[in-house]
Amino acid sequence: MKKLFKKILLCLIIVSLAVSAFGFNVSAASASISGTGEYEVGKSFNVTVRFNADATLYVVDAKISYNKSVLRLNKVTGADYTENNGTIKIYDEAFTPEKPSKTSSYTLNFTAIAAGNSNISVSVVGGGEGDSYASGSAAVTVVTPKPSSNANLASIKLSSGALSPAFNPNTTNYTATVKYSVDSITITGAVADGGATYTGGGTFALNVGDNSRVLTVTAQDGTKKSYTVNIKRMTEQETADAEQAARDANPLLVVLNDADYTIVNSFEGIIIPAGFTQGTATRKETEIAVLNSADGKYQLCWLVDAAGENGAFYRRDENDNFTKLAYINSNDVMYIIESIDDEAQMPSGFVRASYEIDGSKVDAIQHLNEAYKDFYIFNCYVSGQSENAFYRYDTVEGTMQRAAEYNFAANQTDSDIIDDEPQDTDKVIGFNTMNKTGKTVFIMIVVVALMLILITVLIVVKIVSSRNDDFDDDESYASDTGNGFIMGDSGTQDINDNSNE
Repeated sequence: MKKLFKKILLCLIIVSLAVSAFGFNVSAASASISGTGEYEVGKSFNVTVRFNADATLYVVDAKISYNKSVLRLNKVTGADYTENNGTIKIYDEAFTPEKPSKTSSYTLNFTAIAAGNSNISVSVVGGGEGDSYASGSAAVTVVTPKPSSNANLASIKLSSGALSPAFNPNTTNYTATVKYSVDSITITGAVADGGATYTGGGTFALNVGDNSRVLTVTAQDGTKKSYTVNIKRMTEQETADAEQAARDANPLLVVLNDADYTIVNSFEGIIIPAGFTQGTATRKETEIAVLNSADGKYQLCWLVDAAGENGAFYRRDENDNFTKLAYINSNDVMYIIESIDDEAQMPSGFVRASYEIDGSKVDAIQHLNEAYKDFYIFNCYVSGQSENAFYRYDTVEGTMQRAAEYNFAANQTDSDIIDDEPQDTDKVIGFNTMNKTGKTVFIMIVVVALMLILITVLIVVKIVSSRNDDFDDDESYASDTGNGFIMGDSGTQDINDNSNE
């Protein structure tokens, strides 16, 4: 009986060892492998090893083996690891009492490098409140990929012109149009599958009219697919007409004096003049950036030349005509120079003149006096003001001042200003060009001078009047004495004697 019991116990131990050797759990813990299966050579895939312990873990020690002649290990995520000759060792201590866990998992990224089979075997030991043990394995099969039937092109590129419609791998017919000056073209295709090839590309001469080229793709398994490109080379007249049509349709192109200018469709980096606000306008069915004055009289665009340089403000009118704006900026105010009525008569002391602003000549008024040759008077529009006004521009200082004296003078006729006698132009202009303080001082001096003259006249009148009174008294005295003498310049004289004579 005792011998039989010993035999049974020995058999149980052998069975237990055998179960352990074939990957079954030796405790309540388990190890699972996912992501295995069949893969083609060249494909990359992930295998996940998950360990479920029967007690809280503090550390995990795992060993994973694979067939390195079939698989190549790229990386392991989830813990630090080492790899040597097809064996991966993981030692994971990333467990803390604050975050207790009974599970851990690790992801292995492989690339299939050769056809064949590979077992991925794992044995795991978990240490913690109690030791846990588990093992397992799974098979990966790597096969040679089947020949691809992909006969698509990934792109078609032309050295001139553009495909119509836009390229799509499923669209096999295209057209393109080139100018008369294009007498040859290069067509380049790119296959969608690296194992496919194509023919029909290269550089070709173009005749005027239609030119057709066919690109044929051959897939790995022999599948074929053709793409046709029809290229039209225009005549000289067709080219000229097409270019003009394109120019006419361009909403940002402005032609002035046979020169091309472009509307800059943004005012970023451009100083917006006072009294103007940003907005948009429609030109050739496209919105363009504009500046509008407060009263709507002016709409401005910023234009650059064909080289993208020499930007300036241009006025756009209701008929879509563009005119370069003649203006002067002074103290952050834009003074727009407008024309002066051709029939307007210049008041005395002023003459018509012209002044050049950024290459454009504008109407101006200038003093006759050479002392004021650096000053010009302009008819100016200022956004936000109810009406135009005359402003005097100091070309030396670069400043603008309201020319109030010219406004007054411009409202007079020649008969109001010019006498029969020639006027002293220097005096007239000198007074007109005085500033407010100078005029006040001048008026005070004139008033004081008039007062002095008046006082002097009064004194003279008084003196003359006094002398006349004294003379009258002398006559009265002479007649009243009764002594026969008259007082005179030569002394006294006996009137009796004179009467006797």
